[in-house]
Amino acid sequence: MRGSKGRELAIAVAVCTAALSACGPRPESPRDNPAAAFRPIAPGAADLWDRQTTENADVLSAIVTSFNAQHTGLPVKIVQSGNYGDIYRKTTAAIKAGTLPAMAVAYGNMTVEYAQSGAVADLGPFIRDPVHGLSDTDLADFFPAVLEQNRYPEFGGAILSWPYTKAVLVMYFNTRVLTAAGIDAPPSTWDEFLSMGRTIKAKTGKYALCLDIDASTLNAMIFSRGGEIHKDGRVDFRSPQTRDALTLIETMFKEDLAYQNSPRTFGDQTAFGAGEVAFAFRPSSSLPYFKLVMEGNEGWGVARIPQLDPAKPATVLYGANVSVFNTTPGHQAAAWAFLKHFTSPSVNAKWAVKTGYLPCRKSATEDSAMQAFWGEWKYNRVAFDCLSFARSEPNVAGWQTIRSLLENAATEVATGLKDPQAAIDSLQAAVDAEYARR
Repeated sequence: MRGSKGRELAIAVAVCTAALSACGPRPESPRDNPAAAFRPIAPGAADLWDRQTTENADVLSAIVTSFNAQHTGLPVKIVQSGNYGDIYRKTTAAIKAGTLPAMAVAYGNMTVEYAQSGAVADLGPFIRDPVHGLSDTDLADFFPAVLEQNRYPEFGGAILSWPYTKAVLVMYFNTRVLTAAGIDAPPSTWDEFLSMGRTIKAKTGKYALCLDIDASTLNAMIFSRGGEIHKDGRVDFRSPQTRDALTLIETMFKEDLAYQNSPRTFGDQTAFGAGEVAFAFRPSSSLPYFKLVMEGNEGWGVARIPQLDPAKPATVLYGANVSVFNTTPGHQAAAWAFLKHFTSPSVNAKWAVKTGYLPCRKSATEDSAMQAFWGEWKYNRVAFDCLSFARSEPNVAGWQTIRSLLENAATEVATGLKDPQAAIDSLQAAVDAEYARR
């Protein structure tokens, strides 16, 4: 089964925060950096350091086997290397040793640090290759946010990774709790969300929400109001949309409509399954876990998160990517060939159906297996339909530290330590201090 982004990133958060606060000089082009003379760990294979286990690992293994059977270059080999934190530590050590795999899964903040060491290949030349690259039609088939998530502004907007495991933030709603409160549909706006929360509390005594204070959830709340968090090359939370998002949190906690989930746990899912809360904000990758706690498809559903204006929706895009390293031309060619194969329409649709991750391409709608999956339950397609308006978070140095600062600010508001504006002022001062330290 597919895990949620929270599960995947929990350990990576701890190990990356300190390292990503520092920022060394960046090369003009990571791929062309002459200092990036890294030896391949496996001379006869293009290793991919990955974290997938159980059923997902089996699906990936089958895709690799099929690829190797038709590929004439170096074979791809999956090396299960632990969780994201393990892979981060292992890759960092490998960079210092000057010996690397052909590729490894990574979140953007990890790729930024690897690129600062000149270890990451710029995929632009591979994409534009007249024989082995992608056509304009191919590129247009990818959802814009999926490709944008792999561009790195601190490296001239170069594409330093390629899409792998994708999800979006969605709202899970418990229809049994809503029905008990006399509500027949989930909210489409944030005003409706707050109003329904008050109704639920008044009529059932239950909470509207067990809020997992996660930076990506908070950023989605800002995006859904039309806000930005990255302007003129800097992270900036001084916006009316940020204030409004934090004000909603303040109101819900003051009125006892919500309570905080214990950090890095999944108590909100348990509470949702027990009928103690009406809503949960989690990645679409959490769908299998909600099916478990709800014991099937009855009594709940999935919707886009509430919006300021439903006609102009937005949510946040999650997920890891794959970075190719500056080893030998043969290893890079094999790595790119595999990534191109993996994100081809039919293969990517197969991966999505069998793992629960979202496809990267619009043409997934034409795949018969995908259509069959959507037909099994009316909410199975909701996350896919959110991809067209999903937005990526910034790929910048220090982002993991900034995520923690944002979560601290929201916690201060939820616990009543600061009002929204005071929390934003302190948050932005801390963000600016991060930039000053570079």
